[in-house]
Amino acid sequence: MRPKKVIASIMLASFITLLAGCEKTDIHEIETIPKDIYQKTDPETFEVHRGDMQPTIKLKLSQNSLRYHTYSVDVDNLEFSELNISVGDYVKAGQVLVVFKSDDFQKKLEASREDLEKDKLLLEHTKKLKSIYVDPNKPDDENNKALEERYNSSIAMLEDDIKLKNIEVAERQRDLDKCVIKAKEDGIITFISNAIDNGIVVANTDLITQASGDVGFYTESKDDFEFEVGMVYKATSPTMEFDVEITRIEENQSGSKSLYFKPVSDDIVYVNTEKFEVIVPKEIIKDVVYVDEKVVYKTTDERNYVFVVDENGFKIPVYVEVDAVVEGMAIIKKGLEGNEEVAAR
Repeated sequence: MRPKKVIASIMLASFITLLAGCEKTDIHEIETIPKDIYQKTDPETFEVHRGDMQPTIKLKLSQNSLRYHTYSVDVDNLEFSELNISVGDYVKAGQVLVVFKSDDFQKKLEASREDLEKDKLLLEHTKKLKSIYVDPNKPDDENNKALEERYNSSIAMLEDDIKLKNIEVAERQRDLDKCVIKAKEDGIITFISNAIDNGIVVANTDLITQASGDVGFYTESKDDFEFEVGMVYKATSPTMEFDVEITRIEENQSGSKSLYFKPVSDDIVYVNTEKFEVIVPKEIIKDVVYVDEKVVYKTTDERNYVFVVDENGFKIPVYVEVDAVVEGMAIIKKGLEGNEEVAAR
């Protein structure tokens, strides 16, 4: 029985020693820490830094000014003839992009034109016959009047037929014009269907896509940073990087600002659909202590604390005062000095 009493005495003494250490940091007041504060573990740890901070604003840009034109054909039985562009080409309005051919459309157009020319010739011939056989000096002659009426009727019928033939020719020409795709405005070719490369034409499918307009971006910021028109920043995406300039700033009723950007260089005429970001540096914060905010916890009475890892690997809770949180970093006003190691729960 004596050995058990000795062990119990040793454990009691150790517990009293731990309590004495607790009083120095007021640990006994933190009643809501969910884990045993003296549990020695191998947690994820973070270094407490001391020095200058460079806060930034990260702005996600959205494209706001490009217009996209998709070209297709709505008729069947077309054959591929020629392709005059490649992806990435800059084209002008009215430029021929691709040409198809249709023997059926061509034959119908030629036949309609021939019929129209025949009617026109017949009309001229009828008018000449009228001028020969109808005597304008005998308006009261019954035979002359009957002959004039017959010629006038024939002329009217031919003129009506010519009007219809003109409509028919125009329709045939429109059908044939569908075989030639022209650019609607200046812009960049962004897509060409593989079907064209294979000589296949499918009606009502996207064959070519063109982006037009000036490259521009916009974003919204709730930061109190004083943006100004003319400020230049770097816009970056996974594959591109170029300078952009603020061209317009709009104040919103919600208190946020809408910022509009355009590339500084005129060479930037198309940027695909990539997502761009602008990082705006703010004023440097001098000589502060800071640590990742995710390792700063709160008690039920809203006091902040962290777990400082001591030289033996134990997690010791320490109260801290947080001055501000900047980009995920908690600036510590009181409680840490810098270079400590703190642990996650």
